[in-house]
Amino acid sequence: MKLQEKQTIHGFAVDRSRYVPELHSQAYELHHIQSGARLLYIQNDDDNKVFSISFRTTPSDSTGVPHICEHSTLCGSRKFPLKEPFVELVKGSLNTFLNAMTFPDKTMYPVASRNAADFKNLMDVYLDAVFFPNMIKDKQVLMQEGWHYHLDSADSELTYRGVVYNEMKGVFSSPDSQMERHVMDALFPDTTYGVESGGNPDDIPNLTQESFAAFHAKYYHPSNSYLFLYGDMDIDQTLAFIDGEYLSQFHVQSVDSAIGRQTCPGSQVKTYPYGIATGEKTDHKTLHSLTYVIDDALDPTVAMAFKVLTYVLLQSPAAPLKKALVDAGLGKDISGDFQDGILQPLWGISVNGSDPDKQAQILPLVRKVLSDMVRSGLDKTLLTGALNRTEFALREADFVGRPKGLIYGIRCMDTWLYDMDPLAALSYEGALETLRRGIDNGYFEGLIQKYILDNPYYALVSLVPEPGLTERHDKALADKLAAYKASLSKEEIDAIVADSQALQKRQATPDSPEALETIPTLTRDDLEKKVDSIAMEQQTMDGVTVCYVPDETNGITYVNAYFDLHGLTREEISYVYLLSDLIGDMDTTDHTYGDIASLIDLYTGGIDYSVSAFSNRTDNKDYMPVFRFKAKGLTQNLDKLVDLLKEISLHTVFTNKDRLAELVEETKAGWDMDAFRRGHTIVMHRVLSYVSPVEAFCDAGELSYYQFITDIAGRIRSDADEIGAKLSAVMKKIFTRSALTLEVTASQEDWKTAKVVVPAWIQALPQGEKPQGLCDFGLSRKNEGIMTSGTVQYVAKGGNFRSHGYDYDGSLMVLDTILQYGYLWTKIRVQGGAYGAFTRFYDNGDMVFCSYRDPNLRSSVEAYDALADYLESFDVSDREMTKYVIGTLSRIDVPLTPSLRGAKAMSRYFTGTTEAIAQQRRDQLLATTAADIRALAPRIRAVMEDDNVCVMGSEAKIREAKDLFANLVSLPD
Repeated sequence: MKLQEKQTIHGFAVDRSRYVPELHSQAYELHHIQSGARLLYIQNDDDNKVFSISFRTTPSDSTGVPHICEHSTLCGSRKFPLKEPFVELVKGSLNTFLNAMTFPDKTMYPVASRNAADFKNLMDVYLDAVFFPNMIKDKQVLMQEGWHYHLDSADSELTYRGVVYNEMKGVFSSPDSQMERHVMDALFPDTTYGVESGGNPDDIPNLTQESFAAFHAKYYHPSNSYLFLYGDMDIDQTLAFIDGEYLSQFHVQSVDSAIGRQTCPGSQVKTYPYGIATGEKTDHKTLHSLTYVIDDALDPTVAMAFKVLTYVLLQSPAAPLKKALVDAGLGKDISGDFQDGILQPLWGISVNGSDPDKQAQILPLVRKVLSDMVRSGLDKTLLTGALNRTEFALREADFVGRPKGLIYGIRCMDTWLYDMDPLAALSYEGALETLRRGIDNGYFEGLIQKYILDNPYYALVSLVPEPGLTERHDKALADKLAAYKASLSKEEIDAIVADSQALQKRQATPDSPEALETIPTLTRDDLEKKVDSIAMEQQTMDGVTVCYVPDETNGITYVNAYFDLHGLTREEISYVYLLSDLIGDMDTTDHTYGDIASLIDLYTGGIDYSVSAFSNRTDNKDYMPVFRFKAKGLTQNLDKLVDLLKEISLHTVFTNKDRLAELVEETKAGWDMDAFRRGHTIVMHRVLSYVSPVEAFCDAGELSYYQFITDIAGRIRSDADEIGAKLSAVMKKIFTRSALTLEVTASQEDWKTAKVVVPAWIQALPQGEKPQGLCDFGLSRKNEGIMTSGTVQYVAKGGNFRSHGYDYDGSLMVLDTILQYGYLWTKIRVQGGAYGAFTRFYDNGDMVFCSYRDPNLRSSVEAYDALADYLESFDVSDREMTKYVIGTLSRIDVPLTPSLRGAKAMSRYFTGTTEAIAQQRRDQLLATTAADIRALAPRIRAVMEDDNVCVMGSEAKIREAKDLFANLVSLPD
């Protein structure tokens, strides 16, 4: 159905109709006459339909009220009176995306599905949630999702609990999150951007039920809403539903959600402390951030230009401003960022791995380097390459499995929220043309002069490490709560105990069958029975197996090379992981690293390097470790892409000792900043590395790698020749023809070109010997408590069920859903206050449970240990079991882009998962009953009784539970 301008349909007036060639879509802007709601509909033939409703939310304090509202609206509503309809949707929907997101000035509720009935159900639950939530009157919602005083008994310690409270404690455990907050405080003292929309843990307990409900009443009205629809749908029925069920119940009202434009408060230079562990070294752990407000960057052309400039100046391996800062010794890890999606966008430089005395040198150096560039002109080759990268990404539109409409819906808010054209952010051809001309006419130099050199609106903020600061803060908080408790009467204390117990009772009480019946769901008959078939042809080129995956790729050819890593020693494996961080950023015999970077940008869509392992389906001791080149480019440039792959793999040299040292030190500084944030990944691999050779190999790229890179960084300036020689040796050992398997994803026509061009790389590789043997990691149960200055934990427990005689079964995929959105959701998140929990069950028998941003430690381990008892008595209705099956399918049936299709084909290839085996797993999944889940209890019990535990988190919490651990260790220093 086509809509016409000036048409009125189901209460909506069609204000504008426009074709958007970049999206191959017809776009319609509408408004709902009675309620004032705005609506944008992007019509095309994409069956992955997207709906979102967003609100402009502009908090005036850092209590986190927008974030807590986002969580809480999904905790029951008028039509769906459950405790958490969101969870029931996750269980029983074929959604391809289902979440909600809080930004500094907006809150978004997007959903997506390829099934029309499911899509309508998702819209219904979300619209009812945002307009008619139970949170307005039910104080227990704020207590659970936001914060509350908690007392188990009158004589126990008074604490704060709440999901968002603990989530934000985890966020603020990362120095870069603290830096972002300080920068925004400095730049926007008078507007909503100067407060923390996610919530500062110190401020969250100031949020009252009254102000919580008032915030919803003010901002969650259709007149302050932005509805977005995308894809192939019956728009007549969709608009009729939105109008009839929801918008027709409201009338236009004035909503003051204006953000307010900050006038320049003057240039700011500030220094703040951040906490590190007691006894931890402070050298080279200072962070600096120089951030400019780019007031005109709501113009999509200016925004795109700054993204190009950021890459050219600070992100490319050849980035001159980054090089100048490193050469001056101001920091080890330099990065840049352009942040749009706010009214006054930001351009910033981050200098990590630094010291406090470097602060004064940063601004003068940046100004000198940029002034020289403006005067002499930016490198046109770098600009052209960066613009090519940008254009390639826009045209490819590969969002790694996420629906295109989701990304477009978020992107259009970059202008729509500020009362500008929502399509401006989606239409890029004009901007590309302007920037192409701008390479030669001084456009980019003009931007630097105007927005950086002549701009007084900036903040230079430094974060200096202070040992013990976190512990002192935690003690001050404990003292404050103790003093508050001491001031309470017996009646007041009893009331807190009663409220705590009432909340725990609510959390532990299942929803009634009647309430569960209100959530619409599909049936098993609605589910796709057949496993996703991926065509793959195998042939041999010069002795190398080449796998071809046919797909329509818009003129792009994807080339993935997998080099077998059998036959390596333990030390060589560490150097292979290091090689993956360095290769492509070092000189070759023919080009400097800067030239290589420029050629990659000019002629490809990117080349990435990684190390991974594919486990044998039935044996974690047998696995395929690989070094992977992941490359893509327009087929017309495939010969240049292959030339680059050949040069990088065969002719990279490590003789530039300064460059080698810079990259090693940058890698180490990056780990220092990111280690705690990736704590769940670290502990999940680590705990399995006690029992699983394949996971020991993976851990060699996680915590073990952090330990390795710390050692290497400490001696790189003196031992560069030795380290470079080892990198060269391992590179020559692994990049051989006998170790190679190639995969190409392309159209049939482009495959013809690939068959002619790709052999040039194969033929250039030395033959080598077929790698044999796997490294012996000497497995043992370490049970480590990894102590940090963080204020939350990542708690992991796992092992291998095949070692106890149990096989893998497709019902384990359903158990994954049951645990993540049932048992562990209740125990770890709802009752424990953690942000969430993960589970993993692998074909090879490895399994692990892990909590995320968890205020607890021992109680989470106890929840894992009690799981088998829960499973032994597991019993739900057929309808609820069907929901778990549907929710499982929605997680595994991800729509495949060409690059994802190729990756999935190779995963099946290396693991020996034939289509027949995949179909058997799917059949088992689809047929799973409650009895099948009960039958899994013995294998879970057996693994939990192996007692393999690994935790990363607060030093105090870990020492308090030291009996759980055989080893207490600190992060590398």
